[in-house]
Amino acid sequence: MDKDALISSVLHLRQVEKLSQQQIADKLGIGRKRVRRMLKGQDVAKPIARKSILDKYINLIIEWYKQYPRLKAMQVYERLQSYGYQGSYASVIRLTLEYRKVKGDVYHALTFLPGQEAQVDWFFFKHERMGTVAGFVYLLSYSRYAWGIFYPRHCFEFFLAGHMECFKHIGGLAHCHRYDNLNTVVLKHASQAVTYNPQFLDFARFYGFSMHACNKNSGNEKGRVERLIRDIRVFLYGETFIDLADLNRKFHLWLEKRNNTVHRSTDKTPKELLSQERLIPLPQNVYWARRVIAASVSKTALVEFETNKYSVPTSCAGKTVEILAYPERIEICLAGQTVARHKRCFCRMQIIQNPLHAEKLLEWTPKFKSQRILESISQMDEVFNHFLVHQEDDDTRIQVAYQLFTLLRSHSKVMLVSAIKELTGMKCFKVKALLSLLNLPQPKQGDPLWPQNKDLLNLNYEERNLTDYDELT
Repeated sequence: MDKDALISSVLHLRQVEKLSQQQIADKLGIGRKRVRRMLKGQDVAKPIARKSILDKYINLIIEWYKQYPRLKAMQVYERLQSYGYQGSYASVIRLTLEYRKVKGDVYHALTFLPGQEAQVDWFFFKHERMGTVAGFVYLLSYSRYAWGIFYPRHCFEFFLAGHMECFKHIGGLAHCHRYDNLNTVVLKHASQAVTYNPQFLDFARFYGFSMHACNKNSGNEKGRVERLIRDIRVFLYGETFIDLADLNRKFHLWLEKRNNTVHRSTDKTPKELLSQERLIPLPQNVYWARRVIAASVSKTALVEFETNKYSVPTSCAGKTVEILAYPERIEICLAGQTVARHKRCFCRMQIIQNPLHAEKLLEWTPKFKSQRILESISQMDEVFNHFLVHQEDDDTRIQVAYQLFTLLRSHSKVMLVSAIKELTGMKCFKVKALLSLLNLPQPKQGDPLWPQNKDLLNLNYEERNLTDYDELT
């Protein structure tokens, strides 16, 4: 038997008759080792695998991994059970092993033209004194020039204020801004289209920049700003800060140093490349960084905002108003008219009152007027309270509180606080000194030489003729 015929016979006996190597050798009268070499040297087709209980679920499993590439074997097993799967968990592990293998990510390097794009993001820093503060960062993709600022909140108005702060510092803005899926920018990110926040669209239209929202779970698309944030965190954990102002001061010093350091990718400093950026110039008009919130006024003429309560005139009680939240202050409007302004409070569960708002109510209740004025002025500012505490007695304290109350009608709170601070620094707690400092006329005291009989002032005298003065010349 020739070689080809012998090999064919060996393959037939092995694959069809299912004989062992020794049985084939005995049948053909050749050695077992020769049979093994023949089988090893041929492209022998593997036996057809027996059917698995998972075969009918394979398309379903593939579809699941297309939608959720990070599914675990146990999650697939639990899903299959709802489809009537009665096989073992081990079978699911073996089948899904190929799909669960971690695949390395490969990214294309992004290049940008001068002024083409800026990457923007928030990050958070927890401090033992200040609590959690929000850091806003703005980085020009071409020059790598970066700027930013810390805020006590990360609300919409602070997001706008952060942009405007960076625009002002850089002297312009990039043509396109790249964002993560922040709620302040993106309301919905579907595969076909992105739904942007209409308030932020108005801001973008005012400054004339376009937007690019990164895909979900794709931090690599804004890798430049992510790397910047990583470096900022290293700086933060190596420094100590007294308050938010101290934090921003040291942060800006660190940014200036970074912007004047040669970058590893460009071999130039970001400050040097900033002059090459073709930025959009800033508009002449001013855009107000604020957020509008509808609210109801309580029966006690207070409006709640961020757990704090702010006073409004008593005539607004029970009505619906709009809160205009700015980074530094809040304004309360009724029917388009501003009825109250307050400095924004970042504490919790506080009551911020302007005593003038309750003026009409105090007129209706004269019995409690003096005491209510004293209470309102004391709570209005710690400087006022300190000034009142150092008065001689309760009656004097009530009188001084009323005088401060009337001064608020003609002078701003900031002016009064500044004047009283100056007096308390000299350990002076007299209202006369306050009026003098404000350049106000002081009440005149009675003249001890004033006649008791006022009729003595009605003196009559004979007028002289003007010709008498001519003779003197």
